[in-house]
Amino acid sequence: MNLIVQNAWLVAIFPLIAALLIFLAAAVDRKSARLAMGLSLSGTTLALLWSVGLLLARLGQPEQEISGAMRWLTAGSFDFELGWAIDNLSAMMLGVVTFISLLVQIYSMEYMAHEEGVARYYGALSVFTFSMLLLVLANNLLMLYAGWELVGVSSYLLIGFYTAKPEAGAAAKKAFIVNRIGDFGFLIGIMILFYMTGSLDFATVTDNIGKLPGLTLAIAAVLLFWGPIGKSAQFPLHVWLPDAMEGPTPVSALIHAATMVAAGIYMVAKLMPIFASATTPLFGSFLVLDFIALIGGVTALLAAAIAVTQTDIKRVLAYSTVSQLGFMMMALGMYLPVYDNGSLVELVPLGYIAGLFHLLTHAFFKAMLFLCAGSVIHAVHSNEMPLMGGLRKYMPVTALTCLAGTASISGLPFITAGFWSKDELLLAMWDAKSPLFWLAALAAVLTAFYMFRLYFMTFEGAYRGELAPEKLHDPGWAMKAPLLILAVPSLLAGFIGTPYTPKDLHIHHFLHYSHGHTAAPHHSGLVPAVLIVSLIVFVLGAGLAWAMYGSRKPLLSPEQLATRLKPLHEASLHRFYIDDAYNFVVRWLVMGLARISHFVDKYILDGMLVNGTGLFTIAGSETLKYTQTGRVQTYLLTLIIIVVLLLLAFFWLPLGKVI
Repeated sequence: MNLIVQNAWLVAIFPLIAALLIFLAAAVDRKSARLAMGLSLSGTTLALLWSVGLLLARLGQPEQEISGAMRWLTAGSFDFELGWAIDNLSAMMLGVVTFISLLVQIYSMEYMAHEEGVARYYGALSVFTFSMLLLVLANNLLMLYAGWELVGVSSYLLIGFYTAKPEAGAAAKKAFIVNRIGDFGFLIGIMILFYMTGSLDFATVTDNIGKLPGLTLAIAAVLLFWGPIGKSAQFPLHVWLPDAMEGPTPVSALIHAATMVAAGIYMVAKLMPIFASATTPLFGSFLVLDFIALIGGVTALLAAAIAVTQTDIKRVLAYSTVSQLGFMMMALGMYLPVYDNGSLVELVPLGYIAGLFHLLTHAFFKAMLFLCAGSVIHAVHSNEMPLMGGLRKYMPVTALTCLAGTASISGLPFITAGFWSKDELLLAMWDAKSPLFWLAALAAVLTAFYMFRLYFMTFEGAYRGELAPEKLHDPGWAMKAPLLILAVPSLLAGFIGTPYTPKDLHIHHFLHYSHGHTAAPHHSGLVPAVLIVSLIVFVLGAGLAWAMYGSRKPLLSPEQLATRLKPLHEASLHRFYIDDAYNFVVRWLVMGLARISHFVDKYILDGMLVNGTGLFTIAGSETLKYTQTGRVQTYLLTLIIIVVLLLLAFFWLPLGKVI
């Protein structure tokens, strides 16, 4: 076990080696699909086994961190090291990333069997896995940023996998560009911290943040958070994630579950000492953690409100992911202020563990839900839920696992992982006395509604599709096995956070937050008020979905309700016109400025200044060359004429005017 811990960096190396071998094999033989599958699965399996070993080694060690580093380069007095660090948070993330990645790759064996470019696909999956593992293992800001950017590049390759499909290329470019906007702020924040502390190492930076001027630290923290706004699809940079559905469905499961979008949540948790120390108010009494919570709250409610009207099954799940990420950000922004003689001295994170707990459970049930969607699309050849219905009879395994995931994300009380993690989220907001508690409750009602709406429209009622019913069936075991495996933690993973879990196995013990002097309160039992709200939330959301879509004779007509609430329904259907606003800005402002820039560059800078100067020089030269006749008489006559003109000017013009 000690050997595994001391060589934790190998977790990332296994997928990297697999990726290099895949691309090398593809360069020799482009039809090496089976070899690419084998190499990718082998690399990820080894990474998973190593991650499990690291996770077992971390049990019972809530505060100890193990790290290693090697010097890469020296610039003046600064030594930059390639380093890695393992603590309980990174050990948990390594396990989740490798587990989900392996199941997605197994699922892809059947799902992508008849596609072209399978070797390229598995190579990009291995690069994606390596990038995320590098990000998690990083012990300094620059290596974190390197993994961060590699995740963006590899996601671009995967989203745009269908190169002959224009929508896929557009979605890949949109994801890449929108993420660059967030990453720019992230990079500036890193540069500020490096300039102020002289280090990129997490431990050194967090140890010296108390020496930074309060406003400088607050600005750096906000800029750092701009990276997760892009990567974790928070408002207003959430627009790329639903469009990323143009990639293969297994890619959607990987991006939405435990890798790319989870990177922002992981980063905020990893750098929580920085965010919690930025106690200087930006606007009145508004703190950086308030900003994080507010962005998360707006994202959670906005995305949930959009999801309730979408008909594309993958887009419903995409907006669900955006909303759930908003829940996690809300929790991470919850705090308990500690005062000394009336002065704010410390912010105690109340939702640190709740946000990470929900990240863990969400990884399982959201990966399963996307893979269920892939099975349905694979069977009916359509993404549209109005062309589905009644599939439970033909696809029982897919229906059962989708129901488990739907129940979990909706918070079915006591028996699902999502209930326990969502209860922790609400409890953190309740303890913080945040008004966002009620916003979160409303978003949770919408979550239960749109998820059961998805289940009822897809699996219950009569089949409405165009494909013959006898052709409908569950997929093969390569696709069914990951669904059944993921169903287990989707239901049971929440039991590591119940009031009845043994202390040594409890997530509060495993992910103990130790920075600062005051410990966050931990409830040993369920809080009745929060429990009642959780029960009401589930019953309202699921009950309304059943009344509109699940009952044989709907108690409420979706069409009539849409007509009565037409302005709100239209706004939700058109995603509150946010994408339209971005398109307007890009088309008229950005492209308008680009056209003006093109005109200035082509006709003024190049045309008048550069080319004009050249033409003037040529014209002048061509004219003056005729004065160079080589005849002395001509030069003498010219000199005499100039002298005469000067004399005439001198005598004829008044001396005062000349002077």
